[in-house]
Amino acid sequence: MFQFKGTLAASKSWVNRALILQHFNSGLHWTGISSAEDVQVLKKALHQFPMQKTYHLGQGGTSFRFFCFLASRYPGEWFIQGDARLLERPQLEIKFLLEQLGVQVDFKSDGVRILSRGWQPVAELSCEGQKSSQFISGLLLSACQLDFDFKLVVQKPIVSKDYLLMTLHFLQQTGITVGVEETSGSLVIRIPKNQKPQSTSLHAELDISSAFSLIAAGLIDGEVTIENWIADSVQPDKLFLDIFRQMRIDYEITDKTFFIQKQSNWLGCDVNLDSAPDLFPVLAVLCALSEGPSFLRGASQLKFKESDRLQKTDELLSLAGFETEILDDAYLIHGKTLANPVRMPFQFDPDHDHRMAMAAGLLKLADYPIQIFTPEVVKKSYPHFWSDIGLQP
Repeated sequence: MFQFKGTLAASKSWVNRALILQHFNSGLHWTGISSAEDVQVLKKALHQFPMQKTYHLGQGGTSFRFFCFLASRYPGEWFIQGDARLLERPQLEIKFLLEQLGVQVDFKSDGVRILSRGWQPVAELSCEGQKSSQFISGLLLSACQLDFDFKLVVQKPIVSKDYLLMTLHFLQQTGITVGVEETSGSLVIRIPKNQKPQSTSLHAELDISSAFSLIAAGLIDGEVTIENWIADSVQPDKLFLDIFRQMRIDYEITDKTFFIQKQSNWLGCDVNLDSAPDLFPVLAVLCALSEGPSFLRGASQLKFKESDRLQKTDELLSLAGFETEILDDAYLIHGKTLANPVRMPFQFDPDHDHRMAMAAGLLKLADYPIQIFTPEVVKKSYPHFWSDIGLQP
């Protein structure tokens, strides 16, 4: 049984947004740091820009997409590279949006070539919201200091809408005037011209996605006290608090502290993860260890993550002896009462996916004899995960 007491690193989603806005005003600062690989590659690219013509953004979808939009603001030819798996994920929305602004975008086998004269004035842009909110967020964050009024019409439904709302909140928090009008079929976003972020100091929120993995580990076999909790976080993954209440999992929040300790039994759940898909792999393990069935819904974007998370999660749970079913509208996990736990050692390849490695780590913490290939992939978001839960993967 492990014990953790301390603070967690800043949210990589939060810091990546802050880094883009800081590009437009170096007087924007914040307290809180993140050593996540996704943050470091974006920080490096921004530091080198525009002195180089080629930039490598690794595996980070947010980092890659945000930087493509920022680079396109400047006249020139830019080549943005990414790892193979990243480029297999949907990226064509970058081309669709930027071509409306007069930017030429060509995808290659190892990256994207951007030929830009800067964003050209346009009365209105449009896009579908069901692709990924990361594209919309990347576009909005780079819509500072334009010499024309910016208007974007996002057609519903909007995938991961809460992450888009997080971006809008962030822009407003840094002094950018943003107009938002919602209709039954669309979301209309306006950013008046000639605005830049204010010189101000912000406090970065801790990374709730990473915190959830640590908290889940504490529930299984530990005691976790997080001392920089944010009760009013804007991060969508705070949804796990509601899920825990449904599962009858006990936790305590007092002031800026979150506390949870090992518990023996909890219930299954029936939840929609459309707004918080990053919870899926770790939550699925908790559901497998629960009493009774669970239905995880809203998993449409999972196959476009660092791995096909639905298939990889199903593989992981099946290897460990749990009964699962992939239904048309949900992923059904039958829970430990119907499980046939595996006691012979088995191997699992997280397919370069940090969250799959963490999910596998939870099973190891629950005494499943699992060998995890490439456990170091957790550095993408939570480099200290293994040491924080006292595990040698």
